[in-house]
This record gives sequence, structure tokens and C-alpha cells, in this order.
Amino acid sequence: MIAHFIGNGASQTLFGDFHYGTIVVGNITKHKIRWDACSIIDTKVILYMKDNNIHLKNKTIWCTKDIAKQAKHHKVQGIWEVHYEPKHRFNSGHHAINKLSKSHKIINLYGMDSMFTDDLTSQMDDRVPRPSRPPLNNEWRPHWSKLFAKHPDVMYRIHVPQGTKEIDYGKNCRFIHHTT
Repeated sequence: MIAHFIGNGASQTLFGDFHYGTIVVGNITKHKIRWDACSIIDTKVILYMKDNNIHLKNKTIWCTKDIAKQAKHHKVQGIWEVHYEPKHRFNSGHHAINKLSKSHKIINLYGMDSMFTDDLTSQMDDRVPRPSRPPLNNEWRPHWSKLFAKHPDVMYRIHVPQGTKEIDYGKNCRFIHHTT
């Protein structure tokens, strides 16, 4: 089985229109695609959804117990499924990829720019402002290596713009370069 995770970095535009398999998005994507689940672990996203009357009725959202509780409290509609335990310095992508790794043999990652650049900007920045942004990629990258090593039978494919410098995440991780 194949899965695709679309994060919020600029390279998420590399995800085209015609894909099969499970599609999971991080937070509230601006990418107009069909998706099967949305991964949310941030309280600020719930508050943004509440304040802007955004509901994902009949849509599946993977989250932590606390996020599901907050969504219910703020009456944010959606099918809130608790699949994650809070982990220090894990982002929604880490959680989703860890879950997908238990049932898929190939996982494509798009929009995960923090894995290969120092650019931490996100399509969510205009929705959920971050006044300061520490260099979390330095803390996130070791988690990726450990996560990929934990699932040696899964092939991870990170989709990047042509010319991107590759980072070694292990034997079961490949970079797929795209011309833009």
C-alpha cells in the first residue's frame, strides 16, 4: 500500500493531481486535493478553526487526546480520532508518518521543507502566526532518522525541488527531485 503526506512547506506544490493510495495532510491545507485524513496536534489550529468557523464535518482528523477534547469543547466539527500520544518536538508530520508506517510500505512526503532546508515558513503562517520560530528543524531531523530506522521495511520518498541538497535519513529513505 502507498501513502502520501502533504505538509505545509513550499514544496507541497510538488504534489500533483493524480495520486492513488492514502492521502494525509498536515493542519488545514490550502492545497485543493482530496484527502483521507488531516493531522492536527496544535491548539492554535483548533482556535483558528473555531474563530474562523472552519468545520471539517465528516472529515477524519488524527490527533492527540487533548486536541480531540479541545475540538469538542470549542464545537469544531469533524471526526476526531485519537491516534497520537504527545511527544516532545514531534510535529504533525512525525505523528502521521509514524501511524502510516504501521500499514503502508511506501510513503511519499511533500511539503516537508524543514527536512532539507532551514526554511521553516509554512502555508499556515498567515492563519496561525508564530511571532518567534526557533530552529526546530535541528530537533526534528533526528526524530525523522529514528522514525525511519524503526520501520526498515517501509520506503520513504521525500519529494524536493531539483538541486536540493540531500540529507542522509537512512537506507530506506530516498529523495525524489522535481523540476519546477
